[in-house]
Amino acid sequence: MPWYAVSGILYFRLKGASKQDDFFVWENIYLVSASTAAEARERGEALGKAEATSDEELSWKDQPAELVYGGIRKVVACAPNPQTEELTDFEKLHDGVEATYSGFTVRGEAALRELISGAPVAVVYEE
Repeated sequence: MPWYAVSGILYFRLKGASKQDDFFVWENIYLVSASTAAEARERGEALGKAEATSDEELSWKDQPAELVYGGIRKVVACAPNPQTEELTDFEKLHDGVEATYSGFTVRGEAALRELISGAPVAVVYEE
């Protein structure tokens, strides 16, 4: 069966807050073996929902919070074997396989350098 990278979105919601202006978001990438992209999406949804039901005490901005499953952002078929030129499905993962990718834009070279160094920077996600 082919492999898929399923991008699940989870976010922190403040407990007891009547209004919340910002949300801290986790984009978790689940590596899933499935017959189809639809099946991979279903499996990713189950994984994300299970993760959000944790009884762990959480906080954000020093306030009690809960982790909420937001949904699946995207499902990406993993790249073919980098040792071959044809597009093929494979069952065994190995060194060099592209599991997933994201495309986004940053404003200016300074922001680009900050991104590369691991510093926080504003990005615009592109699909």
